[in-house]
Amino acid sequence: MERRNKIAVIIVFVIVCISTFFRWYIFEVDHKTNLILAGISTCVLTCTVIFFRRLYAYFDSVLPYDSGIAKRLVLQILITFIFLNSLTQFVLYMAIQIFKIEKFDYLVRTELTQLAKIAGYLAQLLIVVLLNVGHFTYYSLQKWRESALRASNLEKEKSQVQFDNLKNQLNPHFLFNSLTSLDSLIQENPPLARDFLQQLSKVFRYVLKNKEKGLVSLETELTFIKYYVGLLKTRFGESLQVEFMIKEDVLDLQIAPVTLQILIENAIKHNIINENNPLTIHIKSQEDTLLIENNIQKKKQVETSNGQGLINLKTLYSFLSNTAIEISTEKDIFLVKIPLI
Repeated sequence: MERRNKIAVIIVFVIVCISTFFRWYIFEVDHKTNLILAGISTCVLTCTVIFFRRLYAYFDSVLPYDSGIAKRLVLQILITFIFLNSLTQFVLYMAIQIFKIEKFDYLVRTELTQLAKIAGYLAQLLIVVLLNVGHFTYYSLQKWRESALRASNLEKEKSQVQFDNLKNQLNPHFLFNSLTSLDSLIQENPPLARDFLQQLSKVFRYVLKNKEKGLVSLETELTFIKYYVGLLKTRFGESLQVEFMIKEDVLDLQIAPVTLQILIENAIKHNIINENNPLTIHIKSQEDTLLIENNIQKKKQVETSNGQGLINLKTLYSFLSNTAIEISTEKDIFLVKIPLI
């Protein structure tokens, strides 16, 4: 509203200045009379703007644009023009009577001023049309912004839901594999089984604690992922290598929770892992970016994969950061660049 008031003041000021110049240049009206007429023009235009706003607000309730744009614009232009013209005639008459503007009273009766009257009507009509078109343009822009914001929020909510589903996928698949590993450890190595169970509880505690959070610090995420990798190594042994090269100055930057878990799980899901074909994952920082790369040794068939994991992650980060996630394949290396926030 404050911005619209400033725009209205600027428009009134410009119109008054232009009309004052033409009265001086064309009709050679003296400075005193011209100043009086400038004041009259200011009052008339200000009253017209106020009247138009009241009329605009009234039509918003009884005849919104959605029910007929052309009908409303025609009515607004007609009513505002009648108001402006009637007010102008009345104020000019009162000004002539009060201020005794003899030269202007004389000009009113000349043939030249009759042409000027027609030009004045056209000028008034132009002002009214511009006023209506300006407000309709403002209304259209507001509606467009609201629609764009609504669409953006819906897309963000959809992305968040999809990402939450990815986080929830940790529970059934990972839990099944972990319990299978735990079952064998209980028989073979009870102390290791105890450590394994403690790590497992820490992993699920992290997921439950940060499930509703949009962002966590990189340091917090790395603490979690090291527990997670420890559990994976119980299953894969030395066939899985995860190396961390993180600078301390980026540990306070933020990342979406379980981002690294999703990327590691993605690498495990799509690649062969055995003693002859070990999978190596490097997680390293580069300025305000996190690089996750692994060697490629594709499986012939990937179970329970719909290809949406990385897409959902990219969509989510498009709302969290101005820098997009980058995914690339160079020779035998699969690389994902995650922006730190």
